[in-house]
Amino acid sequence: MSFRWPELLWTLLLVPAVLLLWLQGEGRRRRRAGSFGNPALMPNVLTARPSWRRLLPAAFYLLAATVLLVALARPEATAQVPRDRATIMLVMDASRSMLNQDVQPTRLAAAQRAATAFLDRLPDRFQVGLITFAGAARVDSLPTTDRAVIEDALAATQTRTGTAVGDAIVRALQASRPRDAVNDQRPPTSVLLLTDGESRSGVPPLLAAEQARREQVPVFTVAVASQSQEELRRVAELTGGESFTAPTSDQLAAVYRDLGTRLTYVEEKRELTSLFMGGSALLVLLGAAASIAWFRRIP
Repeated sequence: MSFRWPELLWTLLLVPAVLLLWLQGEGRRRRRAGSFGNPALMPNVLTARPSWRRLLPAAFYLLAATVLLVALARPEATAQVPRDRATIMLVMDASRSMLNQDVQPTRLAAAQRAATAFLDRLPDRFQVGLITFAGAARVDSLPTTDRAVIEDALAATQTRTGTAVGDAIVRALQASRPRDAVNDQRPPTSVLLLTDGESRSGVPPLLAAEQARREQVPVFTVAVASQSQEELRRVAELTGGESFTAPTSDQLAAVYRDLGTRLTYVEEKRELTSLFMGGSALLVLLGAAASIAWFRRIP
């Protein structure tokens, strides 16, 4: 939990000060009562003592004051909120090395299966586009809500020679730009890049990542390899995305499940001031109810 006006939390020091004053007042009250009678005779006059009942209403009021002072600082909490809409660009490596069988049945087949399962978990309102790349990048599908189009394009992927990671990122940025001349504002967009090797040609990946950063498009990278790739890690870091390594088909599927959650929810700060103020009011009512029930008055 955080606070918009944390400096107001200093007012909480008033609570122990008020408590100290109240305790001093109670001490003076008892001393005055003792001066008007013989303390030895008090047990014969009073058959019951208020004890904790006298303290409980005051405790409710002090707690209510504490909660109210916290509310003045405008507390906030971060919540996971479903995105209303978004565009996700799947960028898939289609180089010949993706036919290697160290990831069963092949790197490419495992990636296709994981991507298909990823699509099934996305909200229907999300648009998805597909870019495949080897020595050059190709737009297999512009962003669309029609999942069948993306799945068919994934299944039809043909391997080619070369690896141009930077070109693929630039192509994804171009393909995700709105084509409506009236509304040229890009919806929240993310790039999900999967590859099994470093870039060999074309635009340097970090230069493409810098363009993605300027356009506020995070790039999430997935390396189908036994070791993480520094180039992919730096691309993700520069754009505000995250880098993953998936050397097996099970790990690859797990990465895509995790990304499905990350990309469909966004963190938002929710103000809790009204909740704290309501809690403070409830504590005041509880204190008043206890005082009326036991002492027939409101202190």
